[in-house]
Amino acid sequence: MIRPTLVSLCACLLLAACGDKPSDNPNDPPVPRGASVPWDEYEAEAGVSSGGATLEQTTSGPWLEGTLSGEASGRKAVTLHGPNDAVEWTSRVKANSVLVRYSVPDETEAHLDVYVNDAKVATLTVNSDFAWLYTGPNNTETHNALPRQQVDELPQNPSTNDENFGLRLPWNSAHHIYDEAHVLLATDGRETINPGDVVKIVSPDASAQLPVTLDFMDLELVPAPLSAPADYVVVSDFTEAAVVRALQEAVDGRKPGIFLPPGDYVMSHANPAIPKVYVPAGLTVQGAGMWYTRFVPPPPQQVGYNYEFGFRLSGDNITFQDFAIFGSWRNRAARYNKDAADLGNYPWDSYDGIGRAFDRYMHNNAVFKRLWIERMIVGGWVEGGNNLLWQDCRFRNTLADGINLCNGTTNSRIVNCTARNNGDDAFAMWSAITWDKSPIKDTPWVHQPEGPNQGNVIERCTAGLIWRAAGFAIYGGHDNVIKDSVVYDTLRYPGITVDNEFAPQHEFSGLTTLQNMTVERCGGRMWWDDDGVHGDESTRRKWGAIWLFAANPYSPAEPYSPIRFQGIRLKDIDIIDPVHYGVLVQTTQGQRVEDTEFDGIRIVMDQSGDFGMVANDSHKAPPSPLSGKIATTGSITIKNSSITGHRANSGNLFSKDEVSTETFSFKDGGGNIWTGDR
Repeated sequence: MIRPTLVSLCACLLLAACGDKPSDNPNDPPVPRGASVPWDEYEAEAGVSSGGATLEQTTSGPWLEGTLSGEASGRKAVTLHGPNDAVEWTSRVKANSVLVRYSVPDETEAHLDVYVNDAKVATLTVNSDFAWLYTGPNNTETHNALPRQQVDELPQNPSTNDENFGLRLPWNSAHHIYDEAHVLLATDGRETINPGDVVKIVSPDASAQLPVTLDFMDLELVPAPLSAPADYVVVSDFTEAAVVRALQEAVDGRKPGIFLPPGDYVMSHANPAIPKVYVPAGLTVQGAGMWYTRFVPPPPQQVGYNYEFGFRLSGDNITFQDFAIFGSWRNRAARYNKDAADLGNYPWDSYDGIGRAFDRYMHNNAVFKRLWIERMIVGGWVEGGNNLLWQDCRFRNTLADGINLCNGTTNSRIVNCTARNNGDDAFAMWSAITWDKSPIKDTPWVHQPEGPNQGNVIERCTAGLIWRAAGFAIYGGHDNVIKDSVVYDTLRYPGITVDNEFAPQHEFSGLTTLQNMTVERCGGRMWWDDDGVHGDESTRRKWGAIWLFAANPYSPAEPYSPIRFQGIRLKDIDIIDPVHYGVLVQTTQGQRVEDTEFDGIRIVMDQSGDFGMVANDSHKAPPSPLSGKIATTGSITIKNSSITGHRANSGNLFSKDEVSTETFSFKDGGGNIWTGDR
């Protein structure tokens, strides 16, 4: 059974009421939003709880990181406090696999017993190995979040310089507290769970000291493993060396590709200086299915965590499909180096740029289908390439982006993919300009051979439970589109970001279109407050569920060339229960929003939401964060839009701070529930 990823009943009813038709033809059927997926999802709070199980919930926003409800899907979960506590559901589908999203206290381990009609069918081991990260008291170093073992290495008497690096103790701001575990009950494609069967989860280890929290369960009918296609080289052993040999055999024998039978392929490198497998042009890397063929690191007992491995492309027309990559990354490419600190040296080992399952230049016509990527830093970091296709992929529990089309990627598509519990943008397009030492005019540290991203489409995708950045983000470029997609439950950031703050990057030109999307329970508090560094949660500034940020008015590559923020089109977007604001618009000094239009933006504030649309000081450079307020400048034309819900009233539809009142306008384009410019 194929079902679209679940959004709330509120959202579904709203879409039906509004028609949800991005087409101009009123007779066209609604275009579905979000990925169609082969699993059926069951929220814990929608199941039947028994024993002493308790509901974790925050009935209205803001929802906070480091809390069981704040980081849960739908902002609700169920906690088991003893071995007689349980949650059960009646299955709606045929299935032979079970996945559970859970949380246990840090530095603990427990088990989950899975019952079908009161017969135990599996036991899942659940622990905190890949969850529970910590940052400083004001979360300013979320990028460098550390697991508990590394937090314990931090200096107990930090110097002033340490504070500048985010080392001011205590590092007690916890987040990323959920993880997932799964089990396959049959390997021949037969169903072991049928509609009407009762599936129950019990933890024999649960106690007052070891509570086990369940967020949701996924049931999926996994087909039998695939067989080797004709004339493919079959990999003979479950090692990286065997994979490399098979690739060479395929080249030498003019074969179409290699086939990986079911099993875990341990990526132990013959040469640690070459941790990636390079795939020759024209080949297909074919697995037996994402539940059967997995690439994994050596055991942590042998190599530790944060082990680098993955794939790179050596030419055009390469295909990867039907396998999984499961990493061992526990923090994002940065580690506190106690030995260096003891010597008085800079205390961070920073390697941002590793931990990517796929990265570097991806050439032309590459295809990535039915891939499951988990516990890496990034799923796919695409540094250019043309006519690429990513389809039916799962990006889960990555510490940074799910996938980022970067550095001049063109005419490429991400279709029907899902991302959840990611530590940076789930789906991003970034028209970055590479930093280098190759001179351009008077700037000896930048070159830009890639050009802007253009002609790319992200469609029918779902992003959820993003704990550091956005579900969908576009940073510069032209004629790029995100459409027919869903984002829900972001923790510290907007659901959708349109932004040009990351210099050096190319400007927005042509049109940038976001269309037919649902944004549910998104936004949250910024990682800093009005004094720039310190302060408590209540004083931190707020995001919108959608954020437009016109920043960096000049290109570092061309110091006197303006970077324009223009041509943005948002059409048929439903913003459900924004944590604070439906839409936030900001600019920096010398920048402005131009030629930007909203058409059919429907904001509903029932459970949460302070204001519908806001323009205010970004508190971001330039100028520096401590040099005063910065007016938002420019305008957005809005038509056929509404701001409604129990929390909406005439006084909170729009808001502008004192410095933006005269410099920015929400223009009335007609067909709105209000009249006149705001």
